Amino acid sequence: MNLKGKKLLILGAGIHQVPLIETAKKMGVETHVCSIFGNYPGISLAPFFYEVDISNPKKVLKLAKRLEIDGILTTATDVCLESIGFVVDELNLSGTGLENSKACFDKSIMKKRFLLNNIPTSKYIKVEKLQDAIDFFNNQPSSCVLKPTDSSGSRGVIKVEDVEDIEQAYITALRFSKAGDVIIEEWLEGEEFGAQVVVVNGKSTLMMMHSDITTPPPNRVPIGHGCPHPQETKLFTLVSEIIHNAVIALGVNNTICNIDFILTKCGPKVIELTCRMGGTHLPEVCGTYWGINLYKLAIELSLGAKPSLPQTPSGPPNAAHNLILQTTGELKKYGTMENFFQWNLYIKEGENITFNVSNQAEIGYVQIQGADPSQVLIEASKAASLFCETTEIQEIDV
Repeated sequence: MNLKGKKLLILGAGIHQVPLIETAKKMGVETHVCSIFGNYPGISLAPFFYEVDISNPKKVLKLAKRLEIDGILTTATDVCLESIGFVVDELNLSGTGLENSKACFDKSIMKKRFLLNNIPTSKYIKVEKLQDAIDFFNNQPSSCVLKPTDSSGSRGVIKVEDVEDIEQAYITALRFSKAGDVIIEEWLEGEEFGAQVVVVNGKSTLMMMHSDITTPPPNRVPIGHGCPHPQETKLFTLVSEIIHNAVIALGVNNTICNIDFILTKCGPKVIELTCRMGGTHLPEVCGTYWGINLYKLAIELSLGAKPSLPQTPSGPPNAAHNLILQTTGELKKYGTMENFFQWNLYIKEGENITFNVSNQAEIGYVQIQGADPSQVLIEASKAASLFCETTEIQEIDV
């Protein structure tokens, strides 16, 4: 299928949507971008930009109809999944429809579908009032976690180890939920890992396993990834059927989806699955190892093209790690950067640094290639730490 001139609507203009916008432009796709207005780098890159709230399905549909788009897409954010599903259904486009997009967005619906389809996941309840969370916690053998049902990027996700901490965790989780809904679930102890899964006509056709680097509990926010996972052969055997069944249970279609696992003593359990690619540079990491441009692949799927997929990986093991500073202010001088690593920086020297929605001062990432999947993870973490420790920041007086 010739995609040149096809009209693609990309939802979001943040740093994670930038590669999607740039790839669409290189493909000759007519690239339209919408977002609320703000300091988002994708706005200036977009050939056509529209100030539209991407979490408002009716407004997004109105724009999509006016533009007569051929496809709709996002990456690394869940806030617009309902909008995408609404447009997919109304305009009969390629992708995941509204009801199934809701299941990928709302963790309560997602967990219910997992349990109904025997997908291994944590026990949970939807919290209607504070006492519900307290009662659930008191009936669990160990820690629990409270989550907004409709946030992404681990925002508002709080681990609780003592009943006295539940009220504050509940208040925090509520603050990050647009719908005002929270779930509490058992805390799954073990290694976090995941996969990017290419879904074509409702079937998972390529599973790209990856390792995760996260901040320590209670938040466990992803800050880096590696591909392949050092124990990929073992993990693939354990999770391939789970992934296949989870994709069917949520009705994901014609997209690259992100799935998160915890490897518990009882085997792998699904944290969540969503019908868009993962963030924290997972498309770059998994794409490097498999020798494919995942942004291009996601665009092809959204425009109804049948993609050509590799049977085996053709690239090197690699890892990426976010560059996260502990303070904000003016970036006076970059830290130490090894020349043979790939450095991708969003902030220039002399510019100001602010905290993002996850309360992190993220200014870029480092990506490292090598022969050993375990070693590249270690080297990426060390390189990121050295860079951040030696970066010079001048705090701004308020």
